[in-house]
Amino acid sequence: MSVPQRPFRPMAFLLATWAVTVCSNAFYIAPAPIVEDMRASLGITYAQAGALISVYLVAILLFQLPAGYVIDRRDPRSLIVASTLAVLGLSILIYAVPRYDVMLPLRFLAGIPVAFIFVPSAFLVSRAFSQTPGRAVGLFLSGPPAGTAIGSLLGPVIAQTFGWPAVYVAFTLPWLVLLPTFVYFARGMPMPKAEPFTTADYLAAFRKLELWKVGAVFACSYAAYIFYAGWSPTYLERNGVTSAVVLGILSAAIPAAGILSRPIGGFLGETTFAADKRRVPMIAFAILVISSLAVPFLGLGSIPLLIAGGFLAQLPFSVYYVLSAQIMPPRFTGSAYAFMNTISLIGGAISPGLAGFLVDLTGSFLASFVMIAASAMVGLGLILVTRER
Repeated sequence: MSVPQRPFRPMAFLLATWAVTVCSNAFYIAPAPIVEDMRASLGITYAQAGALISVYLVAILLFQLPAGYVIDRRDPRSLIVASTLAVLGLSILIYAVPRYDVMLPLRFLAGIPVAFIFVPSAFLVSRAFSQTPGRAVGLFLSGPPAGTAIGSLLGPVIAQTFGWPAVYVAFTLPWLVLLPTFVYFARGMPMPKAEPFTTADYLAAFRKLELWKVGAVFACSYAAYIFYAGWSPTYLERNGVTSAVVLGILSAAIPAAGILSRPIGGFLGETTFAADKRRVPMIAFAILVISSLAVPFLGLGSIPLLIAGGFLAQLPFSVYYVLSAQIMPPRFTGSAYAFMNTISLIGGAISPGLAGFLVDLTGSFLASFVMIAASAMVGLGLILVTRER
């Protein structure tokens, strides 16, 4: 007597995948809320502290397209599990050996398997909700800001209670429970057979100028997001916020704004602005330019603008994925997502280190906020010359 197959539950799968992503992003942002602790303990500069985020993103950037190639050819579920376990092991090593010369290369190595977690997860979510992939991916994309917010909120408290090295492992240990949950709900998921393609077909898909334009715009948005999420805690601390709890709440609110803005941006792109999805990033960039220029002159009065900056930077994220999937052939959806991440992470890899350098050079955050405003202006210009979709 055969056992009936358990029906696939897409919403449960989405929640499990979302939770795994939350933890990976809490680990990613871990250095940001403990910059001052690490500087005091390790004797490093702001630029060196920012590099702990930058090298992680650079590693993801280098291996993102290979991840897209793999998931367009095979079922990526087992790949997600193996990659997550690899990051867990590396995080334990960082905790065990909290020296900068060890932490920096380990953070780079940890970024490599992360490249095989996020995009495959987004790809699987779009497959699980084949009738409404845009909105499902929009909900999935609320996981990264949720993780960033949790990391920013709990990081200072964990550092004060257990020491700052504990922050690097506190957000990866939950995977010991979440991974079996992911495996359980991923079973029975219908996966259409991958269409065969040649290397020439694959390379030809990336010759579309519109794809590069959208990717560059995404890079400008992502640079602003990483800057606001990564450096706002230090900016607030230098402007008089000394309580770890208050600092954690305020700094967590900035990336947490994306929990709302990412799904909202995707919803607007499919409804109000369905005729021209470009309007979502246009609006976001226009306001972001003004708010970024105002922040350094307002001190603690800039807190609402910092939160707004986090919201606006993330508002168009869902739209970029939708646009890339419309530009690329359907058989390369995984690679389209990977390409968006690859190009966007260039902005995310540059902005934290550059911001730290400008703070070290000038002694204030003014130049850093001007840099982000200029990036937003570039993004606005690029989206204006992108074809209407």
